Amino acid sequence: MFLNSIPHGVPITKNSQPPAKRNFVSYQRGISMAFLLFIVVILSLLAAGLVRLSGQSNLSNAQQVISTRAFFAAESGANIQAMAIFPINGAAGSCVNQVYNFNQNGLNNCTSTTTCTNITVNTDNYYQITSAGQCNSGQPLQATRTIEIRLKGVN
Repeated sequence: MFLNSIPHGVPITKNSQPPAKRNFVSYQRGISMAFLLFIVVILSLLAAGLVRLSGQSNLSNAQQVISTRAFFAAESGANIQAMAIFPINGAAGSCVNQVYNFNQNGLNNCTSTTTCTNITVNTDNYYQITSAGQCNSGQPLQATRTIEIRLKGVN
């Protein structure tokens, strides 16, 4: 017997529904559990991806900080070498290769290896300083940066 064929005002009993509808409802009992399991798996995969991305971002930031420290170590070494060539007190300077080890905050575990070359062009004297700054040597995260400057004496 179908719902449309039941007269108005007659109570509907359990057996008054068509058999096809009862079977459809009985098949729907486990679908919410499968759907919930699917959602949990998808959210777990998203969470795992975010954790991995966060770890890579932290590693990238750490490498950038070490690279910046290496650049500043190279720049500091070049500046110290420039001060050795042209001392503030006006004394005679020297152009020699040096290795500087830094212990100050910000440059801990960093070194600067400088090479100094005297170049004469026409009658002008130039000093070429190459400074290689290196931080965290021998560690998994390490960086080396090199800068080169040229100085001309004022006569």
